Amino acid sequence: MELTAGQIVTVDWRKDPDDPAQDPRPPEPNKLRPAVVVQDTDLFDPSYPTVLVVPMTGDRELAIADLTVVLQPTATNGCNKVSYLLPQNLTCAAKTRITAVTDSHITPAQLQRLRQLIVLLIGALS
Repeated sequence: MELTAGQIVTVDWRKDPDDPAQDPRPPEPNKLRPAVVVQDTDLFDPSYPTVLVVPMTGDRELAIADLTVVLQPTATNGCNKVSYLLPQNLTCAAKTRITAVTDSHITPAQLQRLRQLIVLLIGALS
């Protein structure tokens, strides 16, 4: 699976309802959700089984004002409403969870800002 940094993908976060071991605490999304690839995809062979992504949401309540990249809908990002990138929810996702790879992407400036927020959130600037 070929992915590029800044690309928007759809990740299947659903868990098996018959497997109580998949019931995380605190709760995590249990649905299909768009996410942005933030991993430097040039560092990894395309066959590498996981990718770092930041989930997207349309729910403003989940966004932390100073730690969120806000996406206005554009033809480039394919959003049909204002969306929020949640760097505090950075995660490593198995590529098998990616159900759709789109041609949509965020701008290079938005990707840079998102990566800066991730660095801030993991304490790399202290």
